[in-house]
Amino acid sequence: MYYIFRNFISNLLLPPGFFLLLLVILAIIIYKRKEGYGYYNSKRNIYFIIMVLFISIYLCSSYLGEIIMVRPLEDNYSPVVINQLPNKEDIKTAIVILGGGINRGTPRNEEIAQKALSRLYEGFKIHQATGYDIVVTGGVPPTVEGSSEAKIMKEILIDWGVNRKDIIIEDKALTTWLNAINTTKILDEAGYKRILLVTNAIHMNRSIYSFKKNWDYKLIAAPATYLMESKVGFLRFLPNSHSLEKSLRAIHEWVGLLWYYISK
Repeated sequence: MYYIFRNFISNLLLPPGFFLLLLVILAIIIYKRKEGYGYYNSKRNIYFIIMVLFISIYLCSSYLGEIIMVRPLEDNYSPVVINQLPNKEDIKTAIVILGGGINRGTPRNEEIAQKALSRLYEGFKIHQATGYDIVVTGGVPPTVEGSSEAKIMKEILIDWGVNRKDIIIEDKALTTWLNAINTTKILDEAGYKRILLVTNAIHMNRSIYSFKKNWDYKLIAAPATYLMESKVGFLRFLPNSHSLEKSLRAIHEWVGLLWYYISK
């Protein structure tokens, strides 16, 4: 129930739900103004909401929004140089790959989402170069039926040639925080002393924060992909779907990071 409630509230208060909420408020004000209610007679309330909507939608859907919201999240972490990673025999090390979503009910039934696939491939490359064991983590939301994300990722890794004995699955977690709690418990009990944490760069701040709160040993960030581009044309400063998708992901991360700082 908590999972459903949490996602309902976040979908309502974060864009694009936030935009719809503002439109509902605007409609109420216009209706009340026509009915002659004193407070609602002020045009300033209407103009203010319209301005907030305009600025919010523009920032979320343009390259300017990416500069403001995406870049600060990704600038903290550089790509891992695989051939410079420590030797396998040095410290018992695990590659932890965080789940990034499953597309369910497609013609192929259950397909790993694109951002999750990029994480999985980055972890696979590191494993191929180092021989470190892999942990895949991700459960099944209570609102759907099917395989856990961890199980699906494990099967893909096996298809790519990874030995089953080199893969550990954690198939209960539904949030980044629970990914960290459950995974570190498994690895601590198994004697691991170092984690290479694989997720997308935009998600790395929240992930590192979660794991540092639950892990007392060495932690290395291994970003899979980056969203921020440094070479774009002037048309990207106009509203566009690419910037909108990136900004919405960044807003989700900023709010999630703030919530973790406050509550964890």
